[in-house]
Parts: sequence; structure tokens; C-alpha cells
Amino acid sequence: MNGAETWTLPPAPPAGSIKVAHLTDPHLSNLAGIEALELRDQRLLGWLSWRRKRRRVHQRATLDAVVAAARRGMPDHWCITGDLTHIGHERELSEAAEWLRSLAPPGQLTVIPGNHDLYIPACSQAALEAHWGPYLKDAGDAWPRLQLRGAVALISLNSGHAAPPAFATGALGALQRTRLKACLAAAGAAGYARLVLIHHAPGPGMDKWRKRLVDAPELANILQHEGAELVLHGHCHESLSRTLAGPAGPIPVLSAPSASATGEHGCRSAGFNELAITVTTRSVTLEATGVQLGTPPQRTLHTTLPRPGA
Repeated sequence: MNGAETWTLPPAPPAGSIKVAHLTDPHLSNLAGIEALELRDQRLLGWLSWRRKRRRVHQRATLDAVVAAARRGMPDHWCITGDLTHIGHERELSEAAEWLRSLAPPGQLTVIPGNHDLYIPACSQAALEAHWGPYLKDAGDAWPRLQLRGAVALISLNSGHAAPPAFATGALGALQRTRLKACLAAAGAAGYARLVLIHHAPGPGMDKWRKRLVDAPELANILQHEGAELVLHGHCHESLSRTLAGPAGPIPVLSAPSASATGEHGCRSAGFNELAITVTTRSVTLEATGVQLGTPPQRTLHTTLPRPGA
């Protein structure tokens, strides 16, 4: 069990490995049938954006091709870092839940919301928890959420918040940051390799100003002091390999393209990350390959880090 400042975890297994498929920003829902007159709030702007461009940029056939390519790598676990929908309408959230069920059972998949899934949190949060509940560890509890897979601790953050019109910012808030600090410390002390999932880029200057994580400096400070072995994010629709400062050296930070992007209208082609995490008694080895449709795979990460608590 865990509270605002206390997390109790069993000791991590002495060793283990896991293969992870990281997909993000699939924007898989279809807004046909949702009328503009239903949307008397900021979601109307998102609906207009979908009508004008996004419905052609994000295609379900492209997403299906990405999923098929990811399945060929036979992942043990799927990580989906948000923006499954366009405007967080309840019908979209239900459609996204059906897609999650087609991917994997809850024990083999971790999903977090993005800013589009919580376009207006007051309208979307309850429906998201209801429809995605089986895939949200401890649904209804405060964030972060924690899922253990062997010697790996998957720590899920929720950066969705009420952003001003025309902004796509995110924020964790003080309570979530406090809980994250305690969770990272407990997972590290128990010997787990800590994989942090967040939709927005976690560091200052990593996203455009109107799309940034507002409390990125505070998050970066937590990671610098408590540590993590890997951070995965979405939001930018781009395959990037960056780092943040950690207590024992740089923390790898990886993003992926939108999993449904057609590559048209000035957008990058769809893709995903293939990851292998190997934990031994004294080390954590991370290997990542960025896969984009129509291009050769590119190795984006290969590093060995000290194991927490070793």
C-alpha cells in the first residue's frame, strides 16, 4: 500500500529482463458523429482542428501497421504514453479502451493520459478512469501509479491539466511531485530499475513554451536527487534521445513519433520504440531502437547503469 509520502514495496527479484514496446500519441478516435453543438467549451477548438487537418494526419490504418510491426518484436509489456484521443470525449475514451483491450491484458500494458485525453479534466477525468480503469493501476487513486514487472518498476505520471485555449501545457502539481519523490526513493531502495512514464517532456526547454510541462524544473530536480533509470514520454511526435541529470549520472529520456501519423501535411511518419531492459545483481542495461515506418530502424540507446540499491 502507499500514501502521500510512504510506499512499501517488496524486494526486487535478483535479476530479470523485459522487452517493452513504447507507443505514444496514437490519436486513434474518430470524431464523426460528435456535433459541434455538443461542445460548448474548449473542446470545440479541438473538434475544429480535427475537421481541418488532424483527421487526415492521424489514420487508423497507419496505427494498425505500427502495432503489427511492434508485435513482431514480441514485447513482454506495452507502454502507451498518452493522447489516445483528440478531445477527451467520453465516446473517444470508450473507443480507446477497446483498442487497449486489443493490444494486451492489463498486466502486460501500462497507459497514461495525455493532454488531449484530459482536454478539460473536469469533463474527462471520471470517464477516463471508468473506461480505462483496468489499465490504470489503482484506478481512482492519486498519481503516480506504480506497476511492478519483475525487477522493473513502472511509475506512471499524469501531466494532464486545464490548459488555456491554444495551449497544450501540462503540469503534475505539488501532491503528485511529493508522491513521485517518495515512490522513486522506495523503488530504488528495493532494488528496482525505475521506468518513469509521462506524456509531456520532463525537462525544462524540452518542449515548445506553449506545449511545455509547467513544473518541469521541479520534476527535473526530483529526478536529479532521487534518480531513475529511464524516462519515456510522448507529446512531441518525434523520436528523440536526450538526458536529464541524475544522482549517479545522466538519466536517459526517450520519446517516439505519433503511432498513427501518416507523414503527410508536414508531419513526421509514425513509429515506436523497442526497448530491452536487463537487470543483474549490480547493473541495469538499457537498449532501445527507434522504428519508423518506411525507414531502417535506428538504435537510440545502449547503456549500462548501476542498479539501484546495489
